[in-house]
Amino acid sequence: MPWRDLFRGSRGQLTAGILLVEFLVAVEALVVVAIMPAARHELGGLQYYGLVFTGFSLAALVASPLGGRAADRRGAAGPFLGFMVVFAAGTLLCGLAPSIEALVLARILQGLGAGGAYTAALAAVTRTYPDSARARMLALLAGAWIVPGLLGPSYGALLASSVGWRWAFFSIIPLIVVALALAFPRLRTLPRSPTTDTLALRWPLQLAMGLAAVVTGASWPSLLSGPLILIGGALAITSLLAILPAGSLRAKRGMPAAIVMTAILVLAFISTEYFIPLILTTVRGRSLTEAGIVVTIGTVSWSLGNWWQARVVDRLSTVTLVRAGALILTISIAGIMLMLANAPLLISYLAWLLAGVGMGIAYPSAYLVIMRDAPAGGEGAAISSQQVAERLALAVGGGLGGGCIALALTLHAPLRAGLAGALGLAFVASLAALAIARRVTLPLAAESDAP
Repeated sequence: MPWRDLFRGSRGQLTAGILLVEFLVAVEALVVVAIMPAARHELGGLQYYGLVFTGFSLAALVASPLGGRAADRRGAAGPFLGFMVVFAAGTLLCGLAPSIEALVLARILQGLGAGGAYTAALAAVTRTYPDSARARMLALLAGAWIVPGLLGPSYGALLASSVGWRWAFFSIIPLIVVALALAFPRLRTLPRSPTTDTLALRWPLQLAMGLAAVVTGASWPSLLSGPLILIGGALAITSLLAILPAGSLRAKRGMPAAIVMTAILVLAFISTEYFIPLILTTVRGRSLTEAGIVVTIGTVSWSLGNWWQARVVDRLSTVTLVRAGALILTISIAGIMLMLANAPLLISYLAWLLAGVGMGIAYPSAYLVIMRDAPAGGEGAAISSQQVAERLALAVGGGLGGGCIALALTLHAPLRAGLAGALGLAFVASLAALAIARRVTLPLAAESDAP
């Protein structure tokens, strides 16, 4: 399908609406980081600072499987509308928050809306877009992060220093309305599926609780850390068995392996990116601006790698693309690790440039396997499973990496030792991605039935 056909007619409206939702998610992820120091200065409550981000992520984790399965049972339009209204309400309340506690609660509401609406929208892409359009749609979604990645932090800082940090929330409400107006009419025309698959609210809530316990235990070493991690891990694993497709935890060939692959790739990438600014500013004595440039390079090169992948995905096998991307990412993480050994700063720029390219090749290739292997009528469940696994990786990456640093500080070890542990976990994750790459392809039966 030519690129221009993605923007024609009613499909064009849906494409534009979904891209705008992706853009809004990117803006909230990047702008809020920039405005939070100003919000904390006005509202106080430094002890709740991290919950502003964690609350959003855990709420989105809960909403993703609910939104995906609701889209399967009722059609995507109703769940998309409901969750977008929740997202808009949460965004408005964030801007009106009179205290840091209120801001945390509003961010939880915002995360519920964002997670559910985004999953319902992606389920619609999986169900209605032909295979030839999906790779290009994923490239467009990756491209939606370029502008927020380049300008988002500066935009947030400008608002915080001029009209006030609250306008970082108020200013996106009109865009939420536009996204809803573009996507909803097309979503209403999509047929419902006959599925009766349901998911008890218990499982996503239990997963969020288990994940919170693991991250808490890893971040604050104490006598309670071991029990918290064990109990949280048990809660998380039993929840994942109920939420994810059968065979996911053992990377069964096809969709289960592809879901695990996207999570491992994100875990490796994010577990490194989270700590690049700390390495460059604290260990290497460079400016925050220089560290920000390195992170931005990774965001842009991810989009470039994705665009290239969309051009060659019909000529190269999924296994080849995933393996190549994972190998590039592994080499890139090793390059960032060299920063702890006083390697030239140029290596960090080149390494993270390549890391983004590797992710842009491997991640959408695995995502396509999920879309292709999703059963008819179960597209929402498949996409929501991927979203759960990815959000789990985001939280675990930051939590375990932060736990390595916290442990080093507790033992009075150098900061370099803690950072080496965090990057070591990311490196092991990238090696795991290489190991299971051969399973990220359609099952043999599905391949024989493919046209």
